[in-house]
Amino acid sequence: MSITTNRLYLNSNLNIYNIYMCKRLFSVALLLCIMQVGLGQEAAQSSSGGYMKEYNRNSLTMFLVESGRYSSELKSAMKNVVVPEKFDDNMLSVRSLPPMSSSDAVKAKLESMNVPKEIFEKWFSRNSDGRFSMSVIHERGLYNATDADVLEASASKLGLAKLQDAGEKLIRQSYVMVICFGDIKTMEQIYNEQDANRRKTAQALGIEFIPTVRVKSGYRAEVAGFLYRLADVPETMNDFYSNMWIFDDDAPATVAEKRRKFDSTPFKLSYVTSVTTTVEATEPNMGNPSGQSVMLRRLLNNSIDGLVSAFENKIEEWQVRTALYSTFPLRAKIGTKENLQVEDRYFVYEYRMDRHGQVTPKRRGVIRAKKVVNNSHVAEGSSDEKLRNITSKFYQVAGHKLEPGMFLEQSNDMGCGVTFGAAAGSLGGIYINGELLLGQYIGLTQFKFFMGGHFGGNTYDLTKCGKFGSSPDFKEASFAFYGGEIGFSKGFFVLRNLSLSGHFGLAMEWADALESEVKKSRKIEGSLITGTFGMAGAQAAINLRYNCQLVGGATYYAELGNAKLSSGVEDEDTKDLGVTYSEVFEGRAGVNINFGVRIQF
Repeated sequence: MSITTNRLYLNSNLNIYNIYMCKRLFSVALLLCIMQVGLGQEAAQSSSGGYMKEYNRNSLTMFLVESGRYSSELKSAMKNVVVPEKFDDNMLSVRSLPPMSSSDAVKAKLESMNVPKEIFEKWFSRNSDGRFSMSVIHERGLYNATDADVLEASASKLGLAKLQDAGEKLIRQSYVMVICFGDIKTMEQIYNEQDANRRKTAQALGIEFIPTVRVKSGYRAEVAGFLYRLADVPETMNDFYSNMWIFDDDAPATVAEKRRKFDSTPFKLSYVTSVTTTVEATEPNMGNPSGQSVMLRRLLNNSIDGLVSAFENKIEEWQVRTALYSTFPLRAKIGTKENLQVEDRYFVYEYRMDRHGQVTPKRRGVIRAKKVVNNSHVAEGSSDEKLRNITSKFYQVAGHKLEPGMFLEQSNDMGCGVTFGAAAGSLGGIYINGELLLGQYIGLTQFKFFMGGHFGGNTYDLTKCGKFGSSPDFKEASFAFYGGEIGFSKGFFVLRNLSLSGHFGLAMEWADALESEVKKSRKIEGSLITGTFGMAGAQAAINLRYNCQLVGGATYYAELGNAKLSSGVEDEDTKDLGVTYSEVFEGRAGVNINFGVRIQF
């Protein structure tokens, strides 16, 4: 669309632009475009009770507050950060701020640096002559739309122009995120602090100090994020089009006055909110370690991801919303453009009107992304069915029957869960199990890494195994049992509120003799008897709530090698008893039946 020689004047009574000269740039009333609600989508009500706007892309500008020991390295890494694909990129050449800690101080500094004005100039591609262009707005307006939107808009004479100009409403969704690191600690420092606390505890209790196992290296930090957005955008736009836009036929004096007007107009930011989070950039202590610059760059990128996720949970406009396109399978017209990843969680709402005419939301289900499509293209209105109806697939994890047209709303979770329960059988006792969804990393749904532990107690006759003699102390020896397990599981939702899963992994159990005479016996030269197992099993889970399940299953524990005897002191040699763990403790191998409650976060 070419720059016109026409002028728009605002009619304050009607609140629309009157067009008295007729080239295409201003063929659509710009204020109407700004105030326009959507691109063919109906308004609905949000989960918070207010009417929910359709989802539009936000733009993001990021700054780093320089502070602390690693400020120079982080400042260097900031030059190469990439804005998450979910946002339009409004990054500026200056990306760092001097040390400061309050949101008001940060806001004042950003405004004194003319950051909001530079963002506005970026939207309108202002050149050295002070002239503006609509190209960025038109491109982003089309990128924000789907191919189906373009086809619908093209059905009317001015439809496509309206769709392009609708990009102007994205300007008000221009955000500035400021990253402020607290104390950055190396994992070595953290381990040293843990050892110091352990040493004090051991001295106070009169027990032996056991150092922390140092399994990883890298950095951990507390990060604060301050968020702002362009303020007073509608008023700014009115004044901008009327008094600051330079036309081809403007006299030199008029051009100079419009440039002066723009340069002297203060552009403001409004404070939105702030969040804090803890982030890490670590790697296992093995192989060739990455350099400091690599790990700090990773720490910065992880901080951006963590802050964006935290802001998404607080800001409605950052939560992706769209209509459920179809069922069997569940599909929606979002994908990589919205930064959708496998296992991302969405709530599905149905909007109902009561007898008083009030529209209220009702959550009907919870779904997760199963297959994410690449929709990172500018919509062109292709009639190709595959392109026009490009959709991502989802699967349901809770709720009731869903219907096309219901609304999806992004609802971030941590992708982890904790199960508490009891088990009977081989390694019976009370257990706790933690799990983490890995779908965003490997693209496979309901694939989890789990780690758990259990404890219990019982009395056994150790004389049966023939390794400890026939002392009466061994006929009814009481032991405390505690153990741990680690592995992977793969689940399937066979019904909306019922899932089945299979799992496999490794487990260990330690038996600690409780009677002092048994521990002191010369025939047992240590206090811990250890067994190692391979494990495999299956489990079913039924929803009590969307994030709470009743679980039950069975696991078979197969012994790996003989039982070992040790003192329990790290780095001391262990003794092979020459018999299996279940020969020492009859029945502590084989099938385990477990029941519990899982809570997901």
